[in-house]
Amino acid sequence: MSTVFVTGCAGGGDSAVEATTDVTMVDEQFDPRNIHADTDSTVTWINEDETRHTVTAASDNWEKDSEIAGGAVTTHTFEESGVYDVYCAVHGDADLSGMSMKVSIGDATIENPLGGDDSDADGGGYY
Repeated sequence: MSTVFVTGCAGGGDSAVEATTDVTMVDEQFDPRNIHADTDSTVTWINEDETRHTVTAASDNWEKDSEIAGGAVTTHTFEESGVYDVYCAVHGDADLSGMSMKVSIGDATIENPLGGDDSDADGGGYY
C-alpha cells in the first residue's frame, strides 16, 4: 500500500493527515493520529502493545467502544463522509487529550489535525 501525506489545512506544527486505513496502537499512542480514507472504507486498529486499549467514539456522528487486548485488532467501516474523533478510554479522554486521533472520510477535511501545537506536541499517549 502506498502512503500519501497531506499537510493539515489549519493548525501549526508538523501535523499531517495520512491516507491509510491501518492504525497501530503502540506506546500508548495511535499511529498515525490523523488519517483520511474514502467513503465505505474499513479502518483497522492494531494493538501492538501488551496492554489493552480501546477504540472509542469521541464524536456524536458514530458509535464505537471496543476493548482491544494486546496483539488484537478491531475494525469499523465508515459509510458516510465526515470527521470522526477517536480516543482510548484507558489512556485518553473524549476531549481528545491523551491517546486520541481523528479520521476523515470522503470529502471531509480535518481542520485542526492533532499533534500540531505545543499543548499536544508529544503525539498523544497517557496524559
